[in-house]
Amino acid sequence: MKRLCAPFLIAACLAVPGLPAWAQGADLLFLKNSPASRFNAADFRMLRATVNKALAGPADGPALEWTNDKTGAAGTVTPAGGDDSASARPCRRLRIANSFRNMRDEGVYSFCRDSSTGKWALRP
Repeated sequence: MKRLCAPFLIAACLAVPGLPAWAQGADLLFLKNSPASRFNAADFRMLRATVNKALAGPADGPALEWTNDKTGAAGTVTPAGGDDSASARPCRRLRIANSFRNMRDEGVYSFCRDSSTGKWALRP
């Protein structure tokens, strides 16, 4: 199982304002053969909506699936419990698996909720 979920990383990078300069300029050539390299805007919207739905549900909730029949993109987002780090804010883990036709990638990611806005963000 791969540790990085390239499609989600691209979506997260594009959606996170104020990303550190080192991350913005990072070499993303490893994504060349990932499912994300084939995703379109609708695929990323479906992925983000599924991630948001999983974060709004229970920490040990069911797997949620998304599919774009028009492009062949699909994925599964599975709540993987709370993040037991020493973070002062609530954090959750999600197992995110994405595919595009015969390409597949998956990983487990931590998200933390900002106490002032209530919004979830990918934990650095």
